[in-house]
Amino acid sequence: MHNSDKENQTNPPVLEDEQNDALSALWQAQPVTTINLSEVKASLSSERTKQRWYMLLDSLMVIPAIYILNKYWGHMSFVAQMMFLFMLVTSLPLLIYQLWLRRVAAFYKDSQTTNYLTQLTKQIKNNVKIAFITKHSTWVAVVFGIAFILERYLFGDHTPEKITKMSIVMAVMTTGMSIWYVWADKRQKRFERQLETLEKMAQQR
Repeated sequence: MHNSDKENQTNPPVLEDEQNDALSALWQAQPVTTINLSEVKASLSSERTKQRWYMLLDSLMVIPAIYILNKYWGHMSFVAQMMFLFMLVTSLPLLIYQLWLRRVAAFYKDSQTTNYLTQLTKQIKNNVKIAFITKHSTWVAVVFGIAFILERYLFGDHTPEKITKMSIVMAVMTTGMSIWYVWADKRQKRFERQLETLEKMAQQR
Protein backbone atom coordinates (compact mmCIF):
# COMPACT_ATOMS: atom_id res chain seq x y z
CA MET A 1 0.00 0.00 0.00
CA HIS A 2 1.31 3.43 -0.90
CA ASN A 3 2.11 5.94 1.83
CA SER A 4 -0.54 8.29 0.45
CA ASP A 5 -3.17 5.57 0.87
CA LYS A 6 -2.12 5.05 4.49
CA GLU A 7 -2.31 8.76 5.18
CA ASN A 8 -5.81 8.98 3.70
CA GLN A 9 -6.95 6.22 6.07
CA THR A 10 -5.33 7.56 9.25
CA ASN A 11 -5.62 11.31 8.91
CA PRO A 12 -8.96 13.04 9.57
CA PRO A 13 -10.73 14.27 6.40
CA VAL A 14 -10.07 17.82 5.28
CA LEU A 15 -13.45 19.42 4.72
CA GLU A 16 -13.51 21.89 1.83
CA ASP A 17 -16.80 23.60 2.69
CA GLU A 18 -20.22 22.93 4.12
CA GLN A 19 -21.54 21.55 0.84
CA ASN A 20 -18.78 18.91 0.78
CA ASP A 21 -18.62 18.02 4.49
CA ALA A 22 -20.69 14.84 4.72
CA LEU A 23 -19.58 13.28 1.46
CA SER A 24 -15.91 14.14 1.97
CA ALA A 25 -15.98 12.43 5.35
CA LEU A 26 -17.69 9.44 3.78
CA TRP A 27 -14.99 8.56 1.28
CA GLN A 28 -11.92 9.88 3.15
CA ALA A 29 -12.61 8.23 6.51
CA GLN A 30 -12.97 4.67 5.24
CA PRO A 31 -11.61 2.34 2.54
CA VAL A 32 -13.45 2.47 -0.78
CA THR A 33 -14.23 -1.22 -0.52
CA THR A 34 -16.15 -0.70 2.73
CA ILE A 35 -19.48 1.00 2.22
CA ASN A 36 -21.19 2.33 5.32
CA LEU A 37 -24.80 2.60 4.22
CA SER A 38 -25.76 4.62 7.27
CA GLU A 39 -23.23 7.30 6.29
CA VAL A 40 -24.46 7.22 2.70
CA LYS A 41 -27.99 7.66 4.00
CA ALA A 42 -26.87 10.59 6.18
CA SER A 43 -25.17 12.22 3.17
CA LEU A 44 -28.32 11.80 1.10
CA SER A 45 -30.43 13.26 3.91
CA SER A 46 -28.10 16.27 4.09
CA GLU A 47 -28.27 16.64 0.32
CA ARG A 48 -32.07 16.60 0.52
CA THR A 49 -32.09 19.58 2.88
CA LYS A 50 -29.63 21.52 0.74
CA GLN A 51 -31.49 20.85 -2.50
CA ARG A 52 -34.78 22.01 -0.99
CA TRP A 53 -33.16 25.28 0.05
CA TYR A 54 -31.59 25.66 -3.40
CA MET A 55 -34.99 25.09 -5.03
CA LEU A 56 -36.47 27.85 -2.88
CA LEU A 57 -33.64 30.27 -3.68
CA ASP A 58 -33.79 29.46 -7.41
CA SER A 59 -37.52 30.19 -7.41
CA LEU A 60 -37.09 33.47 -5.52
CA MET A 61 -34.59 34.68 -8.13
CA VAL A 62 -37.52 35.30 -10.47
CA ILE A 63 -39.02 37.93 -8.17
CA PRO A 64 -36.43 40.71 -8.83
CA ALA A 65 -36.85 40.27 -12.60
CA ILE A 66 -40.65 40.54 -12.32
CA TYR A 67 -40.28 43.60 -10.05
CA ILE A 68 -38.00 45.38 -12.52
CA LEU A 69 -40.29 44.48 -15.39
CA ASN A 70 -43.31 45.89 -13.57
CA LYS A 71 -41.64 49.04 -12.21
CA TYR A 72 -39.53 50.16 -15.17
CA TRP A 73 -41.41 48.79 -18.18
CA GLY A 74 -42.81 52.18 -19.13
CA HIS A 75 -39.37 53.78 -18.93
CA MET A 76 -37.69 51.26 -21.21
CA SER A 77 -37.18 51.66 -24.93
CA PHE A 78 -38.77 49.08 -27.23
CA VAL A 79 -35.37 47.46 -27.77
CA ALA A 80 -34.77 47.17 -24.02
CA GLN A 81 -38.27 45.76 -23.50
CA MET A 82 -37.71 43.03 -26.10
CA MET A 83 -34.28 42.19 -24.70
CA PHE A 84 -35.66 41.94 -21.17
CA LEU A 85 -38.62 39.81 -22.26
CA PHE A 86 -36.31 37.50 -24.22
CA MET A 87 -34.04 37.06 -21.21
CA LEU A 88 -36.99 36.36 -18.90
CA VAL A 89 -38.71 33.93 -21.28
CA THR A 90 -35.53 31.93 -21.91
CA SER A 91 -34.57 31.82 -18.23
CA LEU A 92 -37.87 30.29 -17.09
CA PRO A 93 -37.37 26.92 -18.88
CA LEU A 94 -33.82 26.87 -17.51
CA LEU A 95 -35.19 27.43 -14.01
CA ILE A 96 -37.67 24.58 -14.44
CA TYR A 97 -34.87 22.31 -15.68
CA GLN A 98 -32.68 23.10 -12.67
CA LEU A 99 -35.58 22.42 -10.29
CA TRP A 100 -36.10 19.10 -12.06
CA LEU A 101 -32.41 18.23 -11.64
CA ARG A 102 -32.66 18.90 -7.91
CA ARG A 103 -35.71 16.68 -7.46
CA VAL A 104 -33.81 13.40 -6.85
CA ALA A 105 -32.54 14.34 -3.41
CA ALA A 106 -35.14 16.99 -2.64
CA PHE A 107 -38.11 14.63 -2.81
CA TYR A 108 -36.68 11.29 -1.84
CA LYS A 109 -38.22 9.60 1.22
CA ASP A 110 -36.55 7.16 3.57
CA SER A 111 -39.38 4.72 3.01
CA GLN A 112 -39.02 4.76 -0.78
CA THR A 113 -35.78 2.81 -1.13
CA THR A 114 -32.86 1.34 0.73
CA ASN A 115 -30.55 1.94 -2.26
CA TYR A 116 -29.26 5.23 -0.92
CA LEU A 117 -25.99 5.03 -2.85
CA THR A 118 -27.86 5.00 -6.17
CA GLN A 119 -29.98 7.98 -5.16
CA LEU A 120 -26.98 9.96 -3.97
CA THR A 121 -25.06 9.16 -7.16
CA LYS A 122 -27.98 10.38 -9.29
CA GLN A 123 -28.14 13.68 -7.40
CA ILE A 124 -24.39 14.29 -7.58
CA LYS A 125 -24.55 13.60 -11.31
CA ASN A 126 -27.30 16.22 -11.56
CA ASN A 127 -25.21 18.58 -9.44
CA VAL A 128 -22.50 18.39 -12.11
CA LYS A 129 -25.06 19.53 -14.69
CA ILE A 130 -26.30 22.34 -12.44
CA ALA A 131 -22.76 23.60 -11.85
CA PHE A 132 -22.12 23.47 -15.60
CA ILE A 133 -25.25 25.56 -16.25
CA THR A 134 -24.29 28.01 -13.51
CA LYS A 135 -20.78 28.39 -14.91
CA HIS A 136 -21.89 29.20 -18.42
CA SER A 137 -24.71 31.46 -17.29
CA THR A 138 -22.02 33.90 -16.14
CA TRP A 139 -20.74 34.81 -19.60
CA VAL A 140 -24.32 34.90 -20.91
CA ALA A 141 -25.13 37.43 -18.19
CA VAL A 142 -22.11 39.53 -19.24
CA VAL A 143 -23.26 39.47 -22.88
CA PHE A 144 -26.74 40.64 -21.90
CA GLY A 145 -25.24 43.26 -19.61
CA ILE A 146 -23.12 44.63 -22.44
CA ALA A 147 -26.17 44.63 -24.71
CA PHE A 148 -28.22 46.62 -22.17
CA ILE A 149 -25.42 49.12 -21.66
CA LEU A 150 -25.00 49.56 -25.42
CA GLU A 151 -28.74 50.09 -25.71
CA ARG A 152 -28.59 52.79 -23.04
CA TYR A 153 -25.58 54.36 -24.78
CA LEU A 154 -27.34 54.44 -28.15
CA PHE A 155 -30.77 55.54 -26.93
CA GLY A 156 -29.97 57.38 -23.71
CA ASP A 157 -28.11 60.60 -22.94
CA HIS A 158 -24.36 60.74 -23.48
CA THR A 159 -23.30 62.92 -20.57
CA PRO A 160 -19.88 62.16 -19.04
CA GLU A 161 -21.58 61.20 -15.76
CA LYS A 162 -23.81 58.69 -17.55
CA ILE A 163 -20.89 57.14 -19.44
CA THR A 164 -18.82 56.91 -16.24
CA LYS A 165 -21.70 55.26 -14.41
CA MET A 166 -22.19 52.71 -17.19
CA SER A 167 -18.47 51.94 -17.24
CA ILE A 168 -18.44 51.31 -13.49
CA VAL A 169 -21.51 49.08 -13.72
CA MET A 170 -19.92 47.09 -16.54
CA ALA A 171 -16.63 46.68 -14.66
CA VAL A 172 -18.35 45.55 -11.46
CA MET A 173 -20.60 43.11 -13.33
CA THR A 174 -17.71 41.62 -15.30
CA THR A 175 -15.63 41.19 -12.15
CA GLY A 176 -18.53 39.61 -10.29
CA MET A 177 -19.34 37.21 -13.13
CA SER A 178 -15.66 36.25 -13.46
CA ILE A 179 -15.53 35.30 -9.77
CA TRP A 180 -18.81 33.42 -10.14
CA TYR A 181 -17.42 31.54 -13.15
CA VAL A 182 -14.34 30.40 -11.21
CA TRP A 183 -16.49 29.37 -8.23
CA ALA A 184 -18.92 27.40 -10.42
CA ASP A 185 -16.05 25.74 -12.29
CA LYS A 186 -14.53 24.56 -8.99
CA ARG A 187 -17.91 23.22 -7.88
CA GLN A 188 -18.33 21.33 -11.14
CA LYS A 189 -14.90 19.70 -10.78
CA ARG A 190 -15.58 18.85 -7.13
CA PHE A 191 -18.90 17.22 -8.01
CA GLU A 192 -17.18 15.30 -10.80
CA ARG A 193 -14.68 13.94 -8.26
CA GLN A 194 -17.52 13.02 -5.92
CA LEU A 195 -19.34 11.27 -8.74
CA GLU A 196 -16.25 9.29 -9.69
CA THR A 197 -15.80 8.17 -6.10
CA LEU A 198 -19.44 7.16 -5.70
CA GLU A 199 -19.35 5.16 -8.93
CA LYS A 200 -16.23 3.34 -7.69
CA MET A 201 -18.01 2.59 -4.43
CA ALA A 202 -20.95 1.16 -6.36
CA GLN A 203 -18.63 -1.13 -8.33
CA GLN A 204 -17.17 -2.54 -5.09
CA ARG A 205 -20.55 -3.66 -3.74
